[in-house]
Amino acid sequence: MTFIRRVKIKKKTSTKYRVAVVVGDDINDNLVDTVEVSLPTVEGQPTPSTNLMKLPLRVVKENGNKRFVFADLEFSDDAVNFAYDTFCTMKDSTNQPVGEPFEVKIEVDDDGDSRVRAARIIQKSAAKFRLRIVVIGDSEDNVGEVAVSFADFSGPAPIPENLQLNNPINKDGKKIFVDDTLTFDEPSAASDETYFLVLELFDIQGESLGSSEYTVTVEGLDEDEL
Repeated sequence: MTFIRRVKIKKKTSTKYRVAVVVGDDINDNLVDTVEVSLPTVEGQPTPSTNLMKLPLRVVKENGNKRFVFADLEFSDDAVNFAYDTFCTMKDSTNQPVGEPFEVKIEVDDDGDSRVRAARIIQKSAAKFRLRIVVIGDSEDNVGEVAVSFADFSGPAPIPENLQLNNPINKDGKKIFVDDTLTFDEPSAASDETYFLVLELFDIQGESLGSSEYTVTVEGLDEDEL
């Protein structure tokens, strides 16, 4: 039965917060189109910029989990460590409820120390591309994997659209994650095209450490990169 697996609110910048809801067991029926999240105004706590959010689908993970995200939440003051009672309702494509509503008290999290410093897509041959992600601030050696999702693009379609990068290279306090399997349905036309990526960091137990969004322009074939 389809159910809400996890709800998180994380501070992503000095003013922006991200609300993320993970839905499980919907890979076969594909019932859930959006998730509606109600967030109350609590006296004596930072006030949310909106009390009702509609979360669109951001990505479907390899394990079948669906991740819904609203990235434009703000508060009147720093909301980290404050708790809010959230009310979440899964909705189908006709905006009808799916299953039972889910109520949970959520403590707003900071995004943690680990950050994506850089993301690049570099053409390595006629049909192969290198995806390179650099993570900094991981002094406790928590980051074990980076999940990459191509969320929006107008150029050639990436193959695959979702990747998991692990086994990083540790260099000068940075973790460098590399994948050389990426290609596009029309590789010759990918150079200089721009892609919107969602990058989610995971620890070695598979728990999310936060996510970020990057706009990356494909770097064309350069013999010096080989």
